[in-house]
Amino acid sequence: MEFDIPLALTDLETAPARDGALFPRDVQDVRSMRDAEANELVERLTHDLCDNDPTCVMEQDIFDRAYVCVRDFHGLSAVARIRLCDALCSNLSVLSSAAHTMLAAGAGADGADAVASHREALKCYSTLIYHLAKGADADAASAGAAPPAEDPKAKGKKGSKSKAAPLAEWKWDEQRERVLHVMSGVLDVDLWNLFRPRQPPEAFLTMFTSLACAAMESQTALRSKVTKASAFDMLGACALKWGQLENVTTSLVHLLNKHEHLPGPIAECAAAAADRHENARLAASLLREVGNVDPAEYKRQQLSDAVGVRCVGVFISELAERMPKTTMTNISLLLPHLDGEAYSLRSSLVTVLGHLVCSDVSSGALDRDQDRTTSDANAPLLRAKQGFLDLLVDRVHDVSAFTRARVLQTWALMAEKKAVPLSHWLVVADLGIGRLGDKAALVRKAAMNLLATMLGFNPFAPTLPSAAFADSLAEYEAKLKAMAPPKTTTEDDGDAFEKQMPETIDEGDEAEDADEPDAEQGAEGAEGAEGAEGAEEPEERPVAGDADAAPELDGGVEAVRTMVAALKTALGFAVQMGGAVSVLCRLLASSTPSDAIEAAGLLVRLKQFGVDGADEGARRMLGLVFSRDQSVRDAAVEAVDVLFLAGAESPVAAAEGLARVAAASALGELAALEEVLKLLVSDGRVPADGAVIKALWAQAGDRASHEASRAAALTVLSMFAARTPEIIGGARLVAVAAALDGACQTRKTSNPALARAAAAVLARARPGGNAGTPESLGVCAPALPPDHPAFAALARVLSPSSPLPGRGWYPCAEQAIAALYALHPDPEGVAADVVRSFAVAAFPANGGAGGAEGNEGKGDAVASRIDAAHLARFLFVLGEVGLRHLVHVEGLARAVRRARVNRDRKAAENAEAAAAKGKDNSEEAALAAALGQGSVSEDLHLDNSRELAEAELLAFKAAKNVGKGIVAAYAPVVVALCGHPAIAEGHALLRGAALAALSRLMAIDGAFCEDHLALIFTRLRGESDRGTRAALMVALGDLAFRFPNALEPWTEHLYGLREWGNSLHDPDAGVRQHAVTVLAHLVLNDMMKVKGHIAEMARCLEDPDPRVASVARLLFHELSRKHGNPIYNLLPDLLSRLSGDAALAPDAFQRIMTRLLGFIDKDRQTEALADKFTNRFAEAALASTPKPARDVAFCLSQLALGDKAFRKFMEQWKLYEPALYDKEVYSALCGVVAKAKKSYGSKSKSADGGDAARVQVEEFEAKMHAAHVERYESWRTQRRAEGHVFDDDYEERLKAAEREAEAAAAREAKEEEEEEEDEHPLGPLKAQEDEADEADEADEDADEDADEEEEEEEEENDENDPAPSPAPVKKTSRRAAPKAKKADAVKAEEAPARSSRRALRANR
Repeated sequence: MEFDIPLALTDLETAPARDGALFPRDVQDVRSMRDAEANELVERLTHDLCDNDPTCVMEQDIFDRAYVCVRDFHGLSAVARIRLCDALCSNLSVLSSAAHTMLAAGAGADGADAVASHREALKCYSTLIYHLAKGADADAASAGAAPPAEDPKAKGKKGSKSKAAPLAEWKWDEQRERVLHVMSGVLDVDLWNLFRPRQPPEAFLTMFTSLACAAMESQTALRSKVTKASAFDMLGACALKWGQLENVTTSLVHLLNKHEHLPGPIAECAAAAADRHENARLAASLLREVGNVDPAEYKRQQLSDAVGVRCVGVFISELAERMPKTTMTNISLLLPHLDGEAYSLRSSLVTVLGHLVCSDVSSGALDRDQDRTTSDANAPLLRAKQGFLDLLVDRVHDVSAFTRARVLQTWALMAEKKAVPLSHWLVVADLGIGRLGDKAALVRKAAMNLLATMLGFNPFAPTLPSAAFADSLAEYEAKLKAMAPPKTTTEDDGDAFEKQMPETIDEGDEAEDADEPDAEQGAEGAEGAEGAEGAEEPEERPVAGDADAAPELDGGVEAVRTMVAALKTALGFAVQMGGAVSVLCRLLASSTPSDAIEAAGLLVRLKQFGVDGADEGARRMLGLVFSRDQSVRDAAVEAVDVLFLAGAESPVAAAEGLARVAAASALGELAALEEVLKLLVSDGRVPADGAVIKALWAQAGDRASHEASRAAALTVLSMFAARTPEIIGGARLVAVAAALDGACQTRKTSNPALARAAAAVLARARPGGNAGTPESLGVCAPALPPDHPAFAALARVLSPSSPLPGRGWYPCAEQAIAALYALHPDPEGVAADVVRSFAVAAFPANGGAGGAEGNEGKGDAVASRIDAAHLARFLFVLGEVGLRHLVHVEGLARAVRRARVNRDRKAAENAEAAAAKGKDNSEEAALAAALGQGSVSEDLHLDNSRELAEAELLAFKAAKNVGKGIVAAYAPVVVALCGHPAIAEGHALLRGAALAALSRLMAIDGAFCEDHLALIFTRLRGESDRGTRAALMVALGDLAFRFPNALEPWTEHLYGLREWGNSLHDPDAGVRQHAVTVLAHLVLNDMMKVKGHIAEMARCLEDPDPRVASVARLLFHELSRKHGNPIYNLLPDLLSRLSGDAALAPDAFQRIMTRLLGFIDKDRQTEALADKFTNRFAEAALASTPKPARDVAFCLSQLALGDKAFRKFMEQWKLYEPALYDKEVYSALCGVVAKAKKSYGSKSKSADGGDAARVQVEEFEAKMHAAHVERYESWRTQRRAEGHVFDDDYEERLKAAEREAEAAAAREAKEEEEEEEDEHPLGPLKAQEDEADEADEADEDADEDADEEEEEEEEENDENDPAPSPAPVKKTSRRAAPKAKKADAVKAEEAPARSSRRALRANR
């Protein structure tokens, strides 16, 4: 009996035409059987199969039962399925082994029948198992797609317990492992001998291919190692062993374009087949198949977002990594796709090139042990590698951001695998630095990752200071010069070398120059092909920055030349990394969080490698802690932790690193560092009693160390004390007081920096606990006794005869006053004594008696006798004490309120506990409230007390319940000094101190502030010192924040609209920066109205100083993020004010409005703005100059109008039609129409009515062009009548463009009529009539130029007549529609519509 393999299993039921073929004769319906009958049928079948020879399946009875069981496999129970599958697999496994043994033993003529029986049985078993697996796959797919069906037998059995678990459960995923394993064993049989003299049938082998492909389609099946290995074995054997390469390739490519999870497994399958069969034809065939696809097809898939092109890209990159040799052989098929438009495929090809460069295929040609002949033989590989590197360099400028990012990632991979040649090292670094300015965030991120990888795997040294490399380079160049031969010999070793030295190492010289010279080799060995292992193994290169290794090399001249070249590259790389610091600092301020995070990480790496300028970058990075994004703040904290804490060698090193940062930081950087340290303490990374704190105390108390380092350590300790004040107490407090006292001994030994740092530590100390604890009810117990050494040290600072010099005294005095209020039990009394002592020193003749009574009428006499230095210190102390006392009073009030809240909370808890016990205290609570003993009355009493304390500060006379204030007696002196001409024209320090004192006194009392605002603005107007102007602007910002109602009438003066306080237009950039920063702070906190004044801030966007412009940009960016986008409401006012500013250049106006209009991203806002801007044309057209209309038209052109907005724009034709005489207005409006045309053009293919809308837009464009021509000619005529002389160039070009467009329209119309003549509905006669009509129209257009003046006269006579409706535009007019260009109005008008003249006559 013979077995024919069917296409479908049921085809076996058809009786074959030839005799001797096996087919089922007794076909039963298993689905109609009961479960017991079906199970019995399967059991008898499995019994017969197991008890007999495996070839028994060819017996008719057994085959009939096996056939029906496989056909109705879906209807069998789980136990029956398992038994059937097990029996068939077992018999097939035994049969395969028997056939393999029989064929290996060499069956003779007597064994021909045995071979035939085994062959037919093998075909039968394989067919049955294949269709069994096919049915099981279908059942699994339907079960996974549909919900589990309800058991009909369980219906109606409410409350019945769940049935017992079945004895066996059918799990196809487990059974599939055995099925595929057994089927793969069949392909191990010698099928050529088994089917001799014919080849193995294709239908037989197709079953194995289909079975393996079906398994690969399932992600669950690929998770099984057995299933995956078996599927790979079957595909590899069919393709490479049994001649099914084409079929297998087609099947795999089909799967590749269908499933996203298969690129990796298919590449693994090709690699496994090549390893097992030692033949890579399957991989090569797959590469040829995907490489021969038309790039246009991949483009179509990319546009439709199909999975095929993405899967192909991943597959070739995976295959290149696994099989680089095969990929290199077939790379010519893939490289053309680099010029295709499928960016995902280009990105994958970039990865392929990187894998090929990294592989041993290219690097093996550079083995140092090969001789010159071998190197010549591998020259093509060297050229191919060089070509790949050049392609990667060029592809970094790809139009797709994804491809650019992949190129940078590929370079990073190559740097990590040490595959970047030394000749390309600087080129790659330059590419990475250049891409830091890319417009795509993912490209910038990839560029920073590339630079970080190059730093980590650089072949030069563990640190990269450029000075060390420069010194080593100078030493080696001197040695090379000494070793150079005399010039009298030849020029080859002299001049030629001198010409080559400044250049970068070439790829061809890499084999000689990129390797470290061996100390035992001579000059001859160095000249040989020592290989490019220097490029492949850069870690073996000597540390070029190490001075100890500089002058000693025994490799001869070539070795020194190699070292000089390497040092030049290392120096260039260090300089490049140093130059990237400034770019990274700019990225820290990016609005994209990933930019700031990656830039911070790269700056950390640069700091670790000691790159020049990295210290400054690390300090700039601290400002990220104030970002709104939590991830950015976390990045700043993590960077400080890595640099100075976790990454430090020891706690002492960590303390020294923090001290160095604090010593080099500016004021803003110190505030950021303090915030970072607070967060580190909060997270528990720096415990209060930890080793870092102890090391800082040891450094601060070490008198042998430099005073600057001690001051920096104390500064860091004060930052830690802001979060954990308990670190300062006991002996440490005494030590700080001793340090402060030692810094103020004599003028020669005084140290203002150390004194200020020590005073700042004392100001943060809380040895008696924080004020406002519940136990003290807000009144802190005496923290320190009055005779504590700290107060004696503070007295040295707050003394008129303090030895601290000049300006260094002021910051020390500020911190000393703060410490006095923090530590002294009676700060008010001590502060009053300090003020009096300075008053005595400032006014020696009056004995310190200030006030209105003692100084009225004596201003000139006092001013002539005072000492400027003492007076300046007195004014500073007076203002600082008043402000500090105000803060002290408010702090006590807050502390009392917190204590009362805690008390009330405890009382409420007690009341709840009492209520739970059955006690009712409601009557007592009501009585207490009636008597004024509740929380409301306490709050009122507290607020009254606070107000009285604040009023007492500036109470000039003792009144009821108000004593004479601590600074009240000297407030008139401050006012008199600020208004005195001698002070106004005197020393800048004294003038600044007087104004600072006045501004601080104004911050205390609202009435005092209102009375003297005019004086402050007067001094701001006439102040000549830029520092004082900036300080006054900051003080005014503080006053506006504290008393917004008092400053509201002076808003115009703050913005600088008048000559008062014109800080936004100050000639000094620093003053402008302070003004913009203060105003931005007030605006963003809603403390100042912006409408009517924001135009002044908008002008700052074009400030020549980049710092001022950046603050202005930040202001508008933050405004756009606020609720409702206030910029939308401000734009009409901004347009009016900026357009009317004659001092603002037109290009500056356009840049400002472009930036502001870019914040409008909602359709409703865009539509409303377009309507408002269009309505402005009515007023702009009446202006004497076209500038207002030009500005409005430009703003309209920057908006992205939707369909509704553009239709409304067309309906408002009469508003802007009078302004179309101006070329710039017309060009801008043409830009609006061009955007609408593009929008309708993109929608015409997908949306209904798109073509009709586009035709309407083209008709409107022709109408607008005709109106422009008419208005422009009328305007020229009017201007010519007024005596203005024009250049006729524009008019001539306009007429020439009209004639050319009309001629082109006539030609196109004639061509279309010739094409449509045969299909004309009225026949040739009607076509001839149409031609005659068109000829008449052409003659009429030709006569129009001659009658132009007559038509203008007719227009003047008939301008009041109703205009006829425009003639419908023919279909041919669309092709000749004008394509306006926004950049050049003349070019826009050189392409008029073909029907412009006709539309013009219709309008007339």
